[in-house]
Amino acid sequence: METREPMSIDEQRKKARVIAFNPDGDYYYQKGMTAYHRGDLHRASKYVNRAIAFEPNEPEYLCQQAAILAELENHQESIRLLKKVVDDIDDSITECFFFIANNHAYLGNYDEAIHEVQRYMALEPNGTFINEARELYKLLVLESGQEQVEEEPHVTEHEKGRQALENGHYEKAIYFFDKIINDKPEFWAAYNNLAVAYYSQGQVDKALDTLYRVLAADSGNVHALCNLATFYFQLDRREAMVEAAEVLKKLYPMFPEHQSKLGSTFFLMGEYDAAYYWLKKAQKNDRYLETAFYYWLALTAYKVGRESEAMVAWRKVNFFKDSPFHAFEYGKIREMFRADDAAINPIVRSLLEQQLLEGDYESQTFSMFMLYDFGDNQARALLSYEAGRHDLDDRYTKTIAQELLNRLSGNHFETTAIDVMLTIQQHMDGGKPDLRYYKMYGFWKQMMQDGAMHADDDVLAFAAAIDYVWKKQNKNTVTQKQIADRYQVTRYRLKKYINKVSEASIHTVES
Repeated sequence: METREPMSIDEQRKKARVIAFNPDGDYYYQKGMTAYHRGDLHRASKYVNRAIAFEPNEPEYLCQQAAILAELENHQESIRLLKKVVDDIDDSITECFFFIANNHAYLGNYDEAIHEVQRYMALEPNGTFINEARELYKLLVLESGQEQVEEEPHVTEHEKGRQALENGHYEKAIYFFDKIINDKPEFWAAYNNLAVAYYSQGQVDKALDTLYRVLAADSGNVHALCNLATFYFQLDRREAMVEAAEVLKKLYPMFPEHQSKLGSTFFLMGEYDAAYYWLKKAQKNDRYLETAFYYWLALTAYKVGRESEAMVAWRKVNFFKDSPFHAFEYGKIREMFRADDAAINPIVRSLLEQQLLEGDYESQTFSMFMLYDFGDNQARALLSYEAGRHDLDDRYTKTIAQELLNRLSGNHFETTAIDVMLTIQQHMDGGKPDLRYYKMYGFWKQMMQDGAMHADDDVLAFAAAIDYVWKKQNKNTVTQKQIADRYQVTRYRLKKYINKVSEASIHTVES
């Protein structure tokens, strides 16, 4: 048997200089780019995909892979990656919208392509690809069968107005829509959005008159008819709403955008079966679907008894991530929370759980009291989790969760602060937590944190005072007499505690 000679010192040193090779994402990305520049797209995609496996949220990797996939004619996957970048990682990478538009154009999805290229032109009027975007837009309008190409300035102005409207900047939105209408009197989309902006400002007559102008010229305008029915419903003009609903039932729109609009309008009016029918029609067309679409689909599916489908859609809403409004501000969400089946509604449960984890202190506090009102095992588990969270520095939140949990078990200590909030709840409409006043829970919590409530305080009077002060601060026309009568305390007693609450709230603002 041959024996090996021991390594010399030089050999040992050479071996010691061998460095372990551990390729990372950048290594594979560079390999992919080398293959890409050589024109070997399949190999390039393979290497860049390995890079993404190391760093799944690196925008450069995702965008490059999307570009490679587009060249390989895998346009759907390219769109998915680009949307992941702008939806989940960094919405400032606006060129993604231009490339999404290109992908849709290759697939023949002209409406979606127009939507995306309009967005890019509005966000980047001087962008790197603005000239290409303008040319693409003109081509898309011609290909989609429109009789004439809209002038690009109107498209840009309308997109700016639409974004202002979505963000609640109504004066700004009105400015853009008025400007478009003055230059192009038959641009009906601007009229419809102008009506929504007026209505959101409380200018009801102007909103209705704007829709009447549209319908006088275009009697079958789906958006105008739906907006009109919605306004009548919200204004409680029952006869007019019924008449408008009958008109809607005779419509049979072919475009997904119109089908979605019709579905959401039927939902608002309580016509859930019709709402579900049209929303599903829109979904089947595989068109561009925004968060708002899944919001309506989730609520509608639940109403027609399709709970599993409702939750699939609800997860796509992503808790209003892209919305300027808080989820608790939506009227239909508030209706769900006040409904008799709120405790068993999975959408309600899901939203409460999300607010406990990610919400602000107002919605977080409200959510704990809502779970306390449910009082079941799932609610106890969530309160228990909140009370024991190690990643939560706010000891008052933990205290509230623990005290509510103790009360459900029947072994709590006397806690004036909790009693005050529970007393306020008892005097709300229905005697339960009311989502319309969720911010009051945050106001009450500030009183608790500032040590304003003590064991010897008059719980009824303190509750009445918080109710009164918070409502007055929020421009509610309630009077001291109304609050005193509701809580059955004397006006003198109420006045004393109003002064106490007012002083504490001033201290909170100053600190």
